[in-house]
Amino acid sequence: MVHHGALGDVVATFSIIARLKKIYGQIDILCQNKLGELAQSLQVVDTYFPLESAIFSSLFTDNVDPMVKSILCLYEIVLLFSNSVQLESAIGNTTGKPVCRISPRPGIKSDIHITDYILSQLASYRPFGSMAARTSHSAMLPHNHPDRRDPHYDSLKVVLHPGAGSIKKCWPVSNFINLASLLNLKGKQAVFVLGPAEHDMAEALKRQDKHKSNIFKIDNLIQLTSILKTAGGFVGNDSGVSHLAAFLGVPTVVVFGPSDPVIWKPTGRSVCIIRPDLDCQPCFETNNRCKELECFDGTTPKMVLDAFMGHIDSDHATN
Repeated sequence: MVHHGALGDVVATFSIIARLKKIYGQIDILCQNKLGELAQSLQVVDTYFPLESAIFSSLFTDNVDPMVKSILCLYEIVLLFSNSVQLESAIGNTTGKPVCRISPRPGIKSDIHITDYILSQLASYRPFGSMAARTSHSAMLPHNHPDRRDPHYDSLKVVLHPGAGSIKKCWPVSNFINLASLLNLKGKQAVFVLGPAEHDMAEALKRQDKHKSNIFKIDNLIQLTSILKTAGGFVGNDSGVSHLAAFLGVPTVVVFGPSDPVIWKPTGRSVCIIRPDLDCQPCFETNNRCKELECFDGTTPKMVLDAFMGHIDSDHATN
């Protein structure tokens, strides 16, 4: 499998890869080093290769490194997540093996979830057709997603992630701080996780969070996974971290604003989406972005708290 997407795009494929792995045995991935390390640690794939290494960068040139050819020729099928016809040709010419190219994202006006979008494309390739047909209607059902958390996770710990790949997708940090206070008053233990690009939020959180919630500055995805696996719940924005929390089985509440939950709702055993009903349509991937994000203005900390507590109660009742 070859994927040059970011965290959310790659994690969105994990449930599908897990099903493919049961059928084909070994699946390896060529992707960003940190994402390959994550996929292998979760036993989604067997081996990973870093896409940013010099030899694999040669796939994007006219002279593919001979070592790349010797590696890729070991595989019967290459599943390529990319819109690049040139990359498809480079891999096909290098290996002489089938290359199944999958568009990694649906169009901006689509109304299909990312999982079903990928499966619909897989169905057109003979090696994957039967698996895709069996999976498409059930891939997102909660019972198809195991709880991958540590057996002795802390049911009181709630992980909050106020960041995202774009500031436009971020519910205001002040709302997360207020939510932390409300959770702590409910007897929960709110903790914040901040990725490398979000470390500057730490001082603001320390100044404004009167309950002094724990703040974890995350340097790598293995560290993040370890924290998520011990949590009783998670609240975040539309981000790769939310997709990871959901995949791990953590009861997950995601605050959506201008992006579209119909396409990007994380898949997992216990996922709840918060987005007010508005006349406007999700506009993150269009040029019609409003200056004042009413989709976030209509979502209060109290609304998210109520949704989270109800979601946790429902999750406990189910289990």
